[in-house]
Amino acid sequence: MQSKMRSRWLVLLTCLLIISALSFEAFSSAKATKKKKQHADKAAVLWRDPGNIRKRDLYYGPGSKDLAPAPPFHFIKEVKDGSNPKFEVEDARGARWRVKLGPEAQAETVSSRLIWAVGYNAEESYYLDRARIDGLTKLSRGQKYVQGDLVRGARFEPRRKDIERGKQWDWNKNQFKGTRELNGLKTMMVFLNNWDTFKKNNRVLHVKDSGEDRYTVTDVGATLGAVGGFGAHRSKNNANDFSRDRFVSKVKDGKVKYDYNLKPQGFGLISLIYPPYYFRQRKATNAMNKVPAEHAAWIGSQLAQLSDDQLRDTFRAAGYDRATTETYVRAMRGRINELNRLRDAQVAVRARRTR
Repeated sequence: MQSKMRSRWLVLLTCLLIISALSFEAFSSAKATKKKKQHADKAAVLWRDPGNIRKRDLYYGPGSKDLAPAPPFHFIKEVKDGSNPKFEVEDARGARWRVKLGPEAQAETVSSRLIWAVGYNAEESYYLDRARIDGLTKLSRGQKYVQGDLVRGARFEPRRKDIERGKQWDWNKNQFKGTRELNGLKTMMVFLNNWDTFKKNNRVLHVKDSGEDRYTVTDVGATLGAVGGFGAHRSKNNANDFSRDRFVSKVKDGKVKYDYNLKPQGFGLISLIYPPYYFRQRKATNAMNKVPAEHAAWIGSQLAQLSDDQLRDTFRAAGYDRATTETYVRAMRGRINELNRLRDAQVAVRARRTR
């Protein structure tokens, strides 16, 4: 009798444990689904209407005078990722900043402002020609920009507490694929001669207060020089190279082919011994090409609203001298005009169709 009772209790206990396990699994699954749905419901933003572009302040760009880094700066640590010398500091207000040295410092300050000017997400970026850093230790990279506790040519990028740096996003796999806005951003990358257009430089920045997910190109330092793959000539922050490079190559079947090639060339073809590198470069090249002409013309119409003085402000914010600034402004105006000719061609095509 006792044996039968124990068996019944054992069966009952087993049933209860199974029910509990199934209930917990269902609850966990529902919770995960809810969390996934909440994440999907967040506003994913790549571009927003910038309004009257002629009124945009390109000296401060996405930042402002009130948000700019405030000395004195206290050294926190060196950052060893990436290919450029970087370190973190805290300013007088307790704000944390990532400081980048080298040729990308100026180029990124300009590029981030131009991307922001036409409605895309961009991080704040401030350029200081000289900055004294309390407690600065010897850096493993970039010592040539350092003299004692003084650094020269420094780009300051904030690490705001209300912004969480999320996942990387891919040019070919995202929810904006095929849209005018994504193709406009691709055109901006080519416009700036950015030869480092890889997934590692794209991040979703989550704004905690609003729940907004901002799809952002977070590293635009390899710009304003010559575009080229391994074995070809390429540069950063070189006005003469930038002004000599071609922009629009041709339009075929309604798609724009840019003079943009990141594939290895010349002795760089030795990289074929490691195929993943070659195919990565080819993929990056293809991602920026074959943009619908109407999409390229659209972003050109946005850029065309910028005055030469606004363009000059971006270079003034990055500490360029007058002669270098004028070289860049002329080259950029020429590129904007190339995009405008695409727009005029589109208008002519529509006019013929309506006859």
